[in-house]
Amino acid sequence: MIMKVKVFLTTVVGAAFCVSATAQQTEVRNDSVDYNLSLGELVVKSVAPKTKMRGGAMVTRIQGTVLESAGSAEDMLARVPGMMRMGGQLQVIGKGTPIYYINGRKVQDAEELTRLRSHDIREVEVINSPGAAYDASVNAVVRIKTRRQQGEGLSGRFDASDDQALRSGNNNLSSSLNLNYRNKGFDFFGGMTFQNDYLDDHRSLLEQTTYGADVTHTQTGFTHADQTFSRMFFNAGMNWQMDDDNSLGIKIEKGTWLKNHYRFRMEEDILRNGVKEDYLNSVSNIDYKNPNTLLLNAYYNGKIGKWGIDATVDYYSQKDKNNDHVDEQAESGARTVESMTENVSHLFAARLIAEHPLWTGKLKLGGELTTICRDNDYRISGVANISDRLSKVSEQNYAAFMEYGLMIPKAGMLTLGMRYEHVAFDFDDLTDPSRSVKRNHDDFFPSLSFGTRLGLMQLQLSYGIKTTRPTYHQLRSEIDYGSKYTLQTGNPLLENEIRHTLDLSGRWRFLAFSVNYLHIKDAIYDWTSPYDDNGVVLIGMVNFDRPIDVFCAFVNASPTIGVWTTSNTVGVQKQWLSFDLDDPREATGKRHVAYEKPMLIFNSDNAFRLKHDWQLELNSQFYTKAHYRNVRLLEPYWNLTASVQKSFLKDKSLVVRLSVADIFNTARQDALIDLGNYTLKQGDVFGQGRGNYSFHRVSLSLRYSFNSVKSKYKGKSAGEEVIKRI
Repeated sequence: MIMKVKVFLTTVVGAAFCVSATAQQTEVRNDSVDYNLSLGELVVKSVAPKTKMRGGAMVTRIQGTVLESAGSAEDMLARVPGMMRMGGQLQVIGKGTPIYYINGRKVQDAEELTRLRSHDIREVEVINSPGAAYDASVNAVVRIKTRRQQGEGLSGRFDASDDQALRSGNNNLSSSLNLNYRNKGFDFFGGMTFQNDYLDDHRSLLEQTTYGADVTHTQTGFTHADQTFSRMFFNAGMNWQMDDDNSLGIKIEKGTWLKNHYRFRMEEDILRNGVKEDYLNSVSNIDYKNPNTLLLNAYYNGKIGKWGIDATVDYYSQKDKNNDHVDEQAESGARTVESMTENVSHLFAARLIAEHPLWTGKLKLGGELTTICRDNDYRISGVANISDRLSKVSEQNYAAFMEYGLMIPKAGMLTLGMRYEHVAFDFDDLTDPSRSVKRNHDDFFPSLSFGTRLGLMQLQLSYGIKTTRPTYHQLRSEIDYGSKYTLQTGNPLLENEIRHTLDLSGRWRFLAFSVNYLHIKDAIYDWTSPYDDNGVVLIGMVNFDRPIDVFCAFVNASPTIGVWTTSNTVGVQKQWLSFDLDDPREATGKRHVAYEKPMLIFNSDNAFRLKHDWQLELNSQFYTKAHYRNVRLLEPYWNLTASVQKSFLKDKSLVVRLSVADIFNTARQDALIDLGNYTLKQGDVFGQGRGNYSFHRVSLSLRYSFNSVKSKYKGKSAGEEVIKRI
């Protein structure tokens, strides 16, 4: 039998498919069983799953789905299974803030996620249990892969957006222009971004109480914040694609602030044993001078024989200076305080990773070197109990790792890893040498994972040891003046936080789930204590003297039904943390404080793809009152957002998007910290970051692209975690 078949393959991925065929018998011979059968058309249809598991990562396809029209990469990531927004911050559920890679290059500036458009993204990998190849301080990794577009010549994209709060004076305006010129194997690229923010009188509740043996001091009132800032961001570079396996390049990124003025006003009643003793009106004007950054990155990515090579070198510098002028008016007297803080930081980082096939798996070897120096100069006048401080910090981190992934027939993939890190830390207090600290850390960080498939279900079980190193701001020794009754400092004696993690994740059809358990030792926390007997408090940092256990689980369902695509996440996060703290109000002098209330999470994202390139969205984020570390979140959080988007022109190169976020103005939370002899209640705890003072806002954005090609730059930064600590 001879058959002629014409096949039109729509999608050949998925658990089920349907086949339709039109058959026509073109010739019949009665004296033979031989005949020709021509199939006019064979159509195979399926709906590809958006999320799958691959190499220990939960991979979500963006291209060809409704997520490609989400707007910015930041908007899109909030709707990827396994991620959520907590307040204004993107988080991997149960793991906190991740680090990001775009085509293998670490993201240094979080604003890049707002500049990158979801339409340019092919897929996103969420790794909630990073192996030995990642810095031991990395909790979670999000890898973004852009579309591989072809083309020669000049291309570019212009983006502009305006974000206006509806019930407060908070406006965020940004625009960017990116150009790329491609000729044969060479890419020359560059871009610039302008951002301008305006904040007018953001008001927040603040109430602090300290309990002594005979006296209770209370500060109660409101804070008011105003800010204006403008920033320019530039980048330029070159990439040479030598062949299909080898490429190298260099990139420079420069950030500079054109204006940054912050005005902070505090009005408080000061109570002693419930009776008003003083009234404080404190106005702080902070001018930031030259907070500039410079990053140079060079890389080589390719193959030498059977060896895969990835080499990266970074240089990073940051200079910032701010002058703070505080005018205080109180019934007990007036005061003017002047302070100046200047920081200069330099970083050099290099990394080499090599991998080679070995037996039925792949061996990966690597090493990293990071060295940093930071000078800090703090000067203050107008207050007697705080002195100037001059200090230097230097740190060297040498790391080596090995990872081997072995494919076991009929079982799955077993991956073993080990990372060694030597850290030499030197804090030199030039003002008070007795506060200087020198210490070395030599640590091993093992990792183990096993991935398998049971029918249509994919499973991954992982274990690892991680750490969190204190930031250099947390390690500072000077005392910052907040007000007559509030001081703030760091702690050069902070130890690294150690975390043991156990994770189980899986996928079945359009369902994905993850369960993880964390055991945390020497956790780093804010801690406040009385500074004197007059109601002054000192806010500092400590390591907890007991471990914390955290359990987290979530299930995500992401089906597509006709024009409707929905992604729904249900999760829970629960911690076990309690203290016996000093409290003179108790007969024993101690009070048991527990932070163990679980957080329930319910997120639902819904998109409708309509004719003529229209898209409608209705997205909801909700989580309950809960305890998070040593903070009590006092009310539930709900953010309901609606968006409409339209593409124009034949090639859909012009996209306009309109969104109304937090429609019912319910995306806010008050918080309470209870430390026994000190309590702090603060209103609107998420209203402290750029664009997060109010989520109740309307946004309009526009994107135009021409002759779209994508830069082939594959550089990866070697110093991401240290730069974050700076």
